[in-house]
Amino acid sequence: MKSGVATRPIEDLDAYRNKLSAYVNSSRLFMQPNIDLARRHPARIVYAEGENDDVLLAMQAVVDEGVAKPILIGRPPVINDKIKKIGLRLEPGKDFQVFNSEEADVHERYWQFYHQHVGRSGVSVEAAKTAVHSNTTVLAALMVALGEADGMVCGKVGRFDTHLHDIRPIIRSTKAGGRLSSICVLLMDDGPLFLTDPFVNVDPTEEDVVEIAKDAVRFVQQSFDIEPVVALLSHSNFGTYEDSSAIKMKRAAHRLRMELPEVQIDGEMHSLTALNPEMRATVFDGANIKGRANILVMPNMDAASIALGLLRSLTNARLIGPFLNGLEKPVHILIPSVSGRGILNLTALASADIYQRDQSSHSGA
Repeated sequence: MKSGVATRPIEDLDAYRNKLSAYVNSSRLFMQPNIDLARRHPARIVYAEGENDDVLLAMQAVVDEGVAKPILIGRPPVINDKIKKIGLRLEPGKDFQVFNSEEADVHERYWQFYHQHVGRSGVSVEAAKTAVHSNTTVLAALMVALGEADGMVCGKVGRFDTHLHDIRPIIRSTKAGGRLSSICVLLMDDGPLFLTDPFVNVDPTEEDVVEIAKDAVRFVQQSFDIEPVVALLSHSNFGTYEDSSAIKMKRAAHRLRMELPEVQIDGEMHSLTALNPEMRATVFDGANIKGRANILVMPNMDAASIALGLLRSLTNARLIGPFLNGLEKPVHILIPSVSGRGILNLTALASADIYQRDQSSHSGA
Protein backbone atom coordinates (compact mmCIF):
# COMPACT_ATOMS: atom_id res chain seq x y z
CA MET A 1 0.00 0.00 0.00
CA LYS A 2 1.46 3.35 -1.03
CA SER A 3 1.54 6.19 1.45
CA GLY A 4 0.86 8.86 -1.14
CA VAL A 5 3.45 11.16 0.39
CA ALA A 6 5.43 11.47 -2.84
CA THR A 7 2.34 12.52 -4.79
CA ARG A 8 1.25 15.30 -2.44
CA PRO A 9 1.82 18.76 -3.92
CA ILE A 10 4.53 20.92 -2.37
CA GLU A 11 2.74 24.17 -1.62
CA ASP A 12 5.88 26.30 -1.41
CA LEU A 13 8.48 24.87 -3.77
CA ASP A 14 11.04 27.59 -3.01
CA ALA A 15 10.76 26.95 0.72
CA TYR A 16 11.14 23.24 0.09
CA ARG A 17 14.25 23.77 -2.01
CA ASN A 18 15.69 26.09 0.64
CA LYS A 19 15.10 23.42 3.28
CA LEU A 20 16.89 20.81 1.17
CA SER A 21 19.77 23.21 0.58
CA ALA A 22 20.02 23.95 4.30
CA TYR A 23 19.99 20.21 4.98
CA VAL A 24 22.95 19.60 2.66
CA ASN A 25 24.77 22.71 3.87
CA SER A 26 24.40 21.65 7.52
CA SER A 27 26.62 18.65 6.80
CA ARG A 28 29.13 20.87 5.06
CA LEU A 29 29.15 23.39 7.91
CA PHE A 30 29.54 20.70 10.57
CA MET A 31 32.42 19.04 8.73
CA GLN A 32 34.17 22.24 7.61
CA PRO A 33 36.87 22.33 10.33
CA ASN A 34 37.88 18.74 9.50
CA ILE A 35 37.73 19.44 5.76
CA ASP A 36 39.96 22.51 6.23
CA LEU A 37 42.46 20.54 8.33
CA ALA A 38 42.48 17.69 5.81
CA ARG A 39 43.09 20.14 2.95
CA ARG A 40 46.15 21.51 4.72
CA HIS A 41 47.45 18.02 5.50
CA PRO A 42 46.02 15.54 2.98
CA ALA A 43 46.86 11.95 3.86
CA ARG A 44 47.43 8.96 1.60
CA ILE A 45 44.13 7.09 1.88
CA VAL A 46 43.74 3.73 0.16
CA TYR A 47 40.25 2.64 -0.91
CA ALA A 48 39.76 -1.11 -1.04
CA GLU A 49 36.81 -0.94 -3.47
CA GLY A 50 38.36 1.30 -6.09
CA GLU A 51 36.15 -0.04 -8.89
CA ASN A 52 32.89 0.76 -7.08
CA ASP A 53 30.76 3.44 -8.79
CA ASP A 54 29.93 5.28 -5.55
CA VAL A 55 33.57 5.28 -4.50
CA LEU A 56 34.59 6.72 -7.87
CA LEU A 57 31.90 9.39 -7.62
CA ALA A 58 33.16 10.25 -4.14
CA MET A 59 36.72 10.46 -5.49
CA GLN A 60 35.71 13.39 -7.65
CA ALA A 61 34.68 15.29 -4.51
CA VAL A 62 37.76 14.10 -2.58
CA VAL A 63 40.03 15.37 -5.37
CA ASP A 64 38.10 18.63 -5.83
CA GLU A 65 38.21 19.31 -2.09
CA GLY A 66 41.84 18.19 -1.79
CA VAL A 67 41.25 16.31 1.48
CA ALA A 68 43.35 13.25 0.64
CA LYS A 69 45.84 11.70 -1.76
CA PRO A 70 43.72 8.77 -2.93
CA ILE A 71 44.99 5.32 -3.82
CA LEU A 72 42.39 3.10 -5.49
CA ILE A 73 42.76 -0.66 -5.47
CA GLY A 74 41.36 -2.18 -8.65
CA ARG A 75 41.99 -3.10 -12.24
CA PRO A 76 43.16 -0.03 -14.19
CA PRO A 77 41.11 -0.76 -17.36
CA VAL A 78 37.93 -1.19 -15.32
CA ILE A 79 38.53 2.02 -13.37
CA ASN A 80 39.30 3.96 -16.57
CA ASP A 81 36.18 2.68 -18.32
CA LYS A 82 33.97 3.57 -15.35
CA ILE A 83 35.42 7.07 -15.10
CA LYS A 84 34.51 7.65 -18.75
CA LYS A 85 31.08 6.06 -18.42
CA ILE A 86 30.15 8.09 -15.34
CA GLY A 87 31.58 11.25 -16.89
CA LEU A 88 34.08 12.18 -14.18
CA ARG A 89 36.97 14.60 -14.58
CA LEU A 90 39.44 12.28 -12.86
CA GLU A 91 42.82 11.46 -14.35
CA PRO A 92 44.57 8.34 -13.02
CA GLY A 93 48.19 8.95 -12.12
CA LYS A 94 47.53 12.65 -11.61
CA ASP A 95 44.47 12.92 -9.38
CA PHE A 96 44.92 9.53 -7.75
CA GLN A 97 47.06 6.42 -7.86
CA VAL A 98 45.83 2.99 -8.88
CA PHE A 99 47.15 -0.21 -7.35
CA ASN A 100 46.43 -3.11 -9.67
CA SER A 101 44.88 -5.79 -7.48
CA GLU A 102 45.63 -8.47 -10.06
CA GLU A 103 49.36 -7.94 -9.57
CA ALA A 104 49.38 -7.88 -5.78
CA ASP A 105 50.56 -11.45 -5.35
CA VAL A 106 53.70 -10.84 -7.40
CA HIS A 107 54.97 -8.47 -4.72
CA GLU A 108 56.37 -10.85 -2.13
CA ARG A 109 56.39 -8.30 0.69
CA TYR A 110 52.60 -8.36 0.89
CA TRP A 111 51.94 -12.06 1.26
CA GLN A 112 55.06 -12.57 3.39
CA PHE A 113 54.02 -9.86 5.83
CA TYR A 114 50.48 -11.23 5.90
CA HIS A 115 51.67 -14.78 6.49
CA GLN A 116 53.83 -13.61 9.41
CA HIS A 117 50.67 -12.32 11.08
CA VAL A 118 48.29 -15.19 10.29
CA GLY A 119 50.56 -18.18 9.75
CA ARG A 120 49.99 -19.44 13.29
CA SER A 121 46.22 -19.24 12.75
CA GLY A 122 46.11 -22.03 10.19
CA VAL A 123 46.71 -19.88 7.11
CA SER A 124 49.20 -21.53 4.73
CA VAL A 125 51.62 -19.76 2.44
CA GLU A 126 49.38 -20.49 -0.55
CA ALA A 127 46.31 -19.24 1.30
CA ALA A 128 48.17 -16.03 2.22
CA LYS A 129 49.07 -15.47 -1.43
CA THR A 130 45.47 -16.08 -2.47
CA ALA A 131 44.12 -13.64 0.12
CA VAL A 132 46.47 -10.88 -0.98
CA HIS A 133 45.49 -11.48 -4.62
CA SER A 134 41.72 -11.77 -4.12
CA ASN A 135 40.81 -9.79 -0.98
CA THR A 136 41.21 -6.05 -1.49
CA THR A 137 40.45 -5.30 2.17
CA VAL A 138 43.42 -7.44 3.21
CA LEU A 139 45.57 -5.76 0.58
CA ALA A 140 44.58 -2.25 1.68
CA ALA A 141 45.31 -3.10 5.32
CA LEU A 142 48.73 -4.46 4.32
CA MET A 143 49.53 -1.24 2.46
CA VAL A 144 48.72 0.72 5.63
CA ALA A 145 50.69 -1.64 7.86
CA LEU A 146 53.71 -1.41 5.54
CA GLY A 147 53.58 2.38 5.47
CA GLU A 148 52.58 2.65 1.81
CA ALA A 149 49.35 4.41 2.82
CA ASP A 150 48.46 6.44 5.91
CA GLY A 151 44.93 5.10 6.31
CA MET A 152 42.25 3.10 4.55
CA VAL A 153 38.55 3.06 3.76
CA CYS A 154 36.61 -0.09 2.87
CA GLY A 155 33.14 -1.53 3.38
CA LYS A 156 31.10 -0.09 0.53
CA VAL A 157 30.56 -3.71 -0.50
CA GLY A 158 30.07 -6.54 1.97
CA ARG A 159 29.49 -6.90 5.69
CA PHE A 160 31.09 -4.73 8.36
CA ASP A 161 32.09 -7.69 10.53
CA THR A 162 33.70 -9.50 7.58
CA HIS A 163 35.88 -6.50 6.78
CA LEU A 164 36.80 -6.11 10.45
CA HIS A 165 37.72 -9.78 10.66
CA ASP A 166 40.06 -9.35 7.67
CA ILE A 167 41.70 -6.23 9.11
CA ARG A 168 42.26 -7.22 12.74
CA PRO A 169 45.20 -9.61 12.23
CA ILE A 170 47.04 -6.92 10.25
CA ILE A 171 46.25 -3.66 12.06
CA ARG A 172 46.38 -4.27 15.78
CA SER A 173 44.35 -2.67 18.54
CA THR A 174 45.91 -0.19 20.93
CA LYS A 175 43.55 -1.32 23.70
CA ALA A 176 43.89 -4.03 26.30
CA GLY A 177 42.33 -7.24 25.06
CA GLY A 178 42.11 -5.89 21.51
CA ARG A 179 39.05 -3.81 22.34
CA LEU A 180 37.59 -1.64 19.55
CA SER A 181 34.45 0.44 19.20
CA SER A 182 32.47 2.28 16.56
CA ILE A 183 30.66 5.60 16.63
CA CYS A 184 28.27 7.25 14.18
CA VAL A 185 27.28 10.89 13.90
CA LEU A 186 23.72 11.80 12.99
CA LEU A 187 23.14 15.43 12.06
CA MET A 188 19.70 16.09 13.50
CA ASP A 189 17.61 19.24 13.18
CA ASP A 190 18.50 20.19 16.77
CA GLY A 191 22.20 19.37 16.52
CA PRO A 192 24.60 16.43 16.19
CA LEU A 193 23.88 13.13 17.91
CA PHE A 194 26.71 10.65 18.45
CA LEU A 195 25.67 7.00 18.71
CA THR A 196 27.78 4.13 20.07
CA ASP A 197 28.39 1.24 19.36
CA PRO A 198 26.35 -0.05 16.38
CA PHE A 199 28.94 -2.28 14.69
CA VAL A 200 31.62 -3.85 16.88
CA ASN A 201 30.61 -5.04 20.36
CA VAL A 202 27.58 -7.34 20.33
CA ASP A 203 27.06 -7.57 24.09
CA PRO A 204 29.61 -5.33 25.82
CA THR A 205 30.58 -5.89 29.45
CA GLU A 206 30.60 -3.11 32.01
CA GLU A 207 34.30 -2.60 31.29
CA ASP A 208 33.58 -2.48 27.57
CA VAL A 209 30.84 0.12 28.05
CA VAL A 210 33.23 2.32 30.03
CA GLU A 211 35.87 2.13 27.30
CA ILE A 212 33.32 2.65 24.51
CA ALA A 213 32.08 5.80 26.25
CA LYS A 214 35.65 7.06 26.73
CA ASP A 215 36.34 6.50 23.03
CA ALA A 216 33.21 8.49 22.18
CA VAL A 217 34.13 11.37 24.49
CA ARG A 218 37.61 11.56 23.01
CA PHE A 219 36.26 11.44 19.46
CA VAL A 220 33.72 14.22 20.08
CA GLN A 221 36.26 16.45 21.79
CA GLN A 222 39.18 15.94 19.40
CA SER A 223 37.38 15.67 16.07
CA PHE A 224 34.66 18.27 16.57
CA ASP A 225 35.63 20.34 19.63
CA ILE A 226 32.15 19.79 21.08
CA GLU A 227 31.44 19.52 24.80
CA PRO A 228 30.27 15.94 25.41
CA VAL A 229 26.99 15.34 27.19
CA VAL A 230 26.88 11.58 27.73
CA ALA A 231 23.82 9.45 28.48
CA LEU A 232 24.13 5.70 29.12
CA LEU A 233 20.85 4.28 27.88
CA SER A 234 18.78 1.43 29.23
CA HIS A 235 15.24 0.13 29.60
CA SER A 236 15.71 1.27 33.21
CA ASN A 237 15.26 4.92 34.13
CA PHE A 238 17.42 5.88 37.13
CA GLY A 239 16.77 2.71 39.08
CA THR A 240 13.35 1.58 37.86
CA TYR A 241 14.79 -1.87 37.04
CA GLU A 242 17.54 -3.84 38.74
CA ASP A 243 18.34 -6.61 36.27
CA SER A 244 21.87 -7.26 35.03
CA SER A 245 21.63 -5.05 31.92
CA ALA A 246 20.36 -2.05 33.89
CA ILE A 247 22.95 -2.53 36.63
CA LYS A 248 25.69 -2.79 33.99
CA MET A 249 24.83 0.64 32.62
CA LYS A 250 24.34 2.16 36.09
CA ARG A 251 27.75 0.94 37.26
CA ALA A 252 29.45 2.00 34.04
CA ALA A 253 27.98 5.50 34.40
CA HIS A 254 29.22 5.70 38.01
CA ARG A 255 32.72 4.65 37.01
CA LEU A 256 32.78 7.15 34.17
CA ARG A 257 31.75 9.99 36.49
CA MET A 258 34.62 9.05 38.80
CA GLU A 259 37.17 8.72 35.99
CA LEU A 260 36.03 11.71 33.92
CA PRO A 261 34.77 14.22 36.52
CA GLU A 262 35.05 17.12 34.07
CA VAL A 263 32.59 15.51 31.61
CA GLN A 264 28.80 15.53 31.94
CA ILE A 265 27.87 11.84 32.23
CA ASP A 266 24.86 10.06 33.69
CA GLY A 267 22.73 6.95 33.44
CA GLU A 268 21.16 4.53 33.30
CA MET A 269 18.22 6.27 31.62
CA HIS A 270 15.64 6.09 28.85
CA SER A 271 16.40 7.69 25.49
CA LEU A 272 13.50 10.11 26.02
CA THR A 273 14.99 11.10 29.37
CA ALA A 274 18.37 11.68 27.73
CA LEU A 275 17.03 13.85 24.92
CA ASN A 276 14.31 15.75 26.78
CA PRO A 277 15.61 17.87 29.70
CA GLU A 278 12.11 18.76 30.84
CA MET A 279 11.13 15.10 31.02
CA ARG A 280 14.38 14.26 32.80
CA ALA A 281 13.68 16.87 35.48
CA THR A 282 10.45 15.08 36.39
CA VAL A 283 12.29 11.75 36.74
CA PHE A 284 15.50 12.79 38.49
CA ASP A 285 16.22 16.48 38.91
CA GLY A 286 19.76 15.87 40.18
CA ALA A 287 21.11 14.33 36.96
CA ASN A 288 24.73 15.02 36.12
CA ILE A 289 23.91 16.25 32.61
CA LYS A 290 22.35 19.52 31.52
CA GLY A 291 20.29 20.03 28.39
CA ARG A 292 20.02 17.46 25.61
CA ALA A 293 22.50 14.59 25.61
CA ASN A 294 24.65 14.47 22.48
CA ILE A 295 26.37 11.10 23.07
CA LEU A 296 24.12 8.05 23.47
CA VAL A 297 25.91 4.96 24.78
CA MET A 298 23.85 1.85 24.10
CA PRO A 299 23.78 -1.30 26.25
CA ASN A 300 24.39 -3.62 23.28
CA MET A 301 24.66 -3.77 19.51
CA ASP A 302 20.99 -4.67 19.08
CA ALA A 303 19.90 -1.42 20.71
CA ALA A 304 22.51 0.66 18.89
CA SER A 305 21.77 -0.80 15.45
CA ILE A 306 18.01 -0.51 15.89
CA ALA A 307 18.28 3.08 17.10
CA LEU A 308 20.53 4.02 14.20
CA GLY A 309 18.17 2.48 11.67
CA LEU A 310 15.08 4.09 13.16
CA LEU A 311 16.63 7.54 13.35
CA ARG A 312 17.86 7.35 9.77
CA SER A 313 14.47 6.10 8.53
CA LEU A 314 12.21 8.46 10.44
CA THR A 315 14.20 11.71 10.30
CA ASN A 316 16.22 13.60 7.72
CA ALA A 317 19.38 12.98 9.75
CA ARG A 318 22.57 12.86 7.72
CA LEU A 319 24.97 10.07 8.67
CA ILE A 320 28.69 10.65 9.18
CA GLY A 321 30.67 7.50 9.82
CA PRO A 322 30.92 4.95 11.17
CA PHE A 323 34.26 5.89 12.72
CA LEU A 324 36.33 3.03 14.11
CA ASN A 325 38.17 3.64 17.39
CA GLY A 326 41.05 1.68 18.88
CA LEU A 327 43.28 0.58 15.99
CA GLU A 328 46.94 1.60 15.84
CA LYS A 329 46.44 2.92 12.29
CA PRO A 330 43.42 4.86 10.93
CA VAL A 331 41.18 2.25 9.32
CA HIS A 332 37.51 2.83 8.62
CA ILE A 333 34.73 0.55 7.41
CA LEU A 334 31.79 2.09 5.59
CA ILE A 335 28.31 0.63 5.44
CA PRO A 336 26.87 -0.09 1.96
CA SER A 337 24.13 2.55 2.27
CA VAL A 338 26.59 5.41 2.76
CA SER A 339 26.39 8.19 0.18
CA GLY A 340 29.17 9.77 -1.84
CA ARG A 341 29.04 12.72 0.53
CA GLY A 342 29.43 10.26 3.40
CA ILE A 343 32.59 8.82 1.81
CA LEU A 344 33.98 12.34 1.43
CA ASN A 345 33.19 13.16 5.06
CA LEU A 346 34.81 9.98 6.35
CA THR A 347 37.86 10.66 4.17
CA ALA A 348 38.20 14.16 5.62
CA LEU A 349 37.85 12.78 9.14
CA ALA A 350 40.50 10.17 8.43
CA SER A 351 42.99 12.69 7.02
CA ALA A 352 42.42 15.05 9.94
CA ASP A 353 42.79 12.18 12.41
CA ILE A 354 46.06 11.06 10.79
CA TYR A 355 47.50 14.56 11.12
CA GLN A 356 46.36 14.85 14.75
CA ARG A 357 47.87 11.47 15.60
CA ASP A 358 51.14 12.53 14.00
CA GLN A 359 51.17 15.76 15.99
CA SER A 360 50.44 13.91 19.22
CA SER A 361 53.26 11.42 18.61
CA HIS A 362 55.74 14.21 17.92
CA SER A 363 54.68 16.13 21.01
CA GLY A 364 54.93 13.00 23.16
CA ALA A 365 51.27 13.18 24.13
